[in-house]
Amino acid sequence: MKKQIIINVLVFWGLITLCTGNLVFSQDIEVKASINADKIGLDDMLIYTVTIKGINNPTQPDLSHMQDFRVAQTSRSTEFRFTNGVSSYYTNFIFYLQPLKTGVFTLPPVSYPHNGKEFKTQPFKVEVVKDSVSPPSSQQQRGLNPFDFDDEFFSSQFGRQARQPEPLDIKILPKLSRQKVFKGELVIFRILLYTRNRVRGVNMISNNTLPGFWQEWFPMGQNIEGKNESLDGKSYQVFEIRKAALFPSQSGKITIPSLKFEITYIPESFFGNPQVISRSTSEITLNVAELPSQSAGLPVGRFTMNVSTDKKEIDVNDILTLKIKLSGIGNVKTLALPEIKSNEDFKTYPSKVSSEFTFQEDGISGVSQSEIPINFYKTGSIVIPSLSFSYYDPELARAVTLQSQPIQIKVTGVKEKQESISTLPTMEIIKKGEDIDFIKKGGIHNQDKTFYSGSLFILFLIIPFLFNIGIIIKLFLFDRFITGSKAYKQRKLLNSVILRLKNTKKYEEISPILEFYLKEKTGMGLSEINNQRIDQLLDRCGVG
Repeated sequence: MKKQIIINVLVFWGLITLCTGNLVFSQDIEVKASINADKIGLDDMLIYTVTIKGINNPTQPDLSHMQDFRVAQTSRSTEFRFTNGVSSYYTNFIFYLQPLKTGVFTLPPVSYPHNGKEFKTQPFKVEVVKDSVSPPSSQQQRGLNPFDFDDEFFSSQFGRQARQPEPLDIKILPKLSRQKVFKGELVIFRILLYTRNRVRGVNMISNNTLPGFWQEWFPMGQNIEGKNESLDGKSYQVFEIRKAALFPSQSGKITIPSLKFEITYIPESFFGNPQVISRSTSEITLNVAELPSQSAGLPVGRFTMNVSTDKKEIDVNDILTLKIKLSGIGNVKTLALPEIKSNEDFKTYPSKVSSEFTFQEDGISGVSQSEIPINFYKTGSIVIPSLSFSYYDPELARAVTLQSQPIQIKVTGVKEKQESISTLPTMEIIKKGEDIDFIKKGGIHNQDKTFYSGSLFILFLIIPFLFNIGIIIKLFLFDRFITGSKAYKQRKLLNSVILRLKNTKKYEEISPILEFYLKEKTGMGLSEINNQRIDQLLDRCGVG
């Protein structure tokens, strides 16, 4: 008896599959688009909505061909309607478009392919002007939010006790520590946020590369403290959101381009949801002068120099380390340290050079250091000559030359014969990973027997290669064309229902299984599946 019931149910499924398939795909398919405004400001968002009717679970349309706008955010909503026995799906794709420049632009149609057909939306013309054309307190500018109300609602409900929203007043201004500098001189570039609203976050979306400068951007902390400042008769909270040390690499007038930011703020209203706006800095020009002819090519700043050795007395077969240290305010990374050349008394080896920056409130201080190994040819009192370093001091308006004192070294011992010396003097020099490691005496292992030339290494290369090929086949072939196909999903749903029916032991267990199948197959909610609806489907399929 139970077996006969299962057979009858399977026949019922087959009829439902044919019938509901015709229901879902017999409806008309429509693809339409709409915009919230035909004129916006460069700091506003254009809300572009694509509505697709008659397609179950459609993919998001492609808007990459809109070159004059950038998609800042997307959202999606789905609606199912059942009217006069006909079911319809409506899916809304909402795109928040950020204009990239001013002018009059045509939004081209959006194409949506489906089952071999191509559906297109209508084009739109949008005018983009500077700044913002309307305050973002309106529901249209802030986005679609059913819980937003206008000011008249609050005034009528709460009277004078209602809190009116603050007008949007957020500015971003660029500042330079000075307007006239010399080529290579340090200038501090700051970007300040002036706000009378509650700001939650700031994101720089422009490229931070400034042509015409060597630049070092200061690290910014997670929390930035603000201060109160008056501007145009209004009191603002001011935050330093970006800061850079700039060193002009050319003379003349250099223009720092406009930089664009996305700002998240919270409107001062009863239901204040975070909103996103964009603001841009104005272009700012810096006048850069050439250095005086007698100082041309010199680094600019204020520096000190220190020259020292690790020993004052040394064996003739040992290595002496000469340290040269330059410190001060300026572009330390580009400094050319003084050099010392070999002569008849000693030989110098390639030096190790290092530099580091320290960010300060009014600029950048740094240290550049070199360590030079020296080996002596003979014994006795040997003098390392003085070294000099020249730079241009803009405060003194002249070139400055730093001169070190000569260093006298006492060299003792007996010089070993050249043929008995291995690479360098026989003593091993070890600087704990900081300096050059010299090879000691001893045998050298066979360099012909390397790991990468063996068969085991080839095996290690083949295994990951085959593994990656398998992943590519699964992702781009199996998952896309097989598991993602509609026939596969329907077959999987039918197999799942058959398996559940095989495991039923009571008649009352069949009803929820059928309801689940109808819900997944037709997209109806459980509240819409009833005896009357099932009877209508059976009548359509000719089943008594």
